[in-house]
Amino acid sequence: MGQLDLQCCYTLGQGNHRGKVVALALRRGLVISSRRMRLVDQILNDLHASSGVRFISIVSTSGQPITCSPADAQSDMLSLASLAASSFAATQQLAAVLNEREFTLLFHEGRNSNLHVAQVTDRVLLVVAFGRDTQVGKVRLYTARAIEALGPLFRAAEE
Repeated sequence: MGQLDLQCCYTLGQGNHRGKVVALALRRGLVISSRRMRLVDQILNDLHASSGVRFISIVSTSGQPITCSPADAQSDMLSLASLAASSFAATQQLAAVLNEREFTLLFHEGRNSNLHVAQVTDRVLLVVAFGRDTQVGKVRLYTARAIEALGPLFRAAEE
């Protein structure tokens, strides 16, 4: 990451630091070029076409949508992606309780729909929704390949 936004400055009024001006800084969000974003969209569109899934989304770990396929996805699908990010965060806490460094995959199986959530980078998730007619193994295979391609694009954007 390395890039910082100056949030505010204030003067300390207590202790050894009295009278010193201190700058508070916050890290910027994910910054990705339009060229890289086109590559990301192409990878998602290829994954969508080859795997037969219903919906794919890239979201930040904070639940902010980045992009999706198909591009005209319904708003409830974007809500689903944001909720999946929250669920993934809870899963990370489960990993900590089990003394695991992390869990990089989350899978929900329903009667008619399935949800596959995978970590692309520390700050980016890939959310895939698909029906019972789509093989889980096929989704996992194509998703793993997509993550291999997406990872470098997002790691570069995070630096």
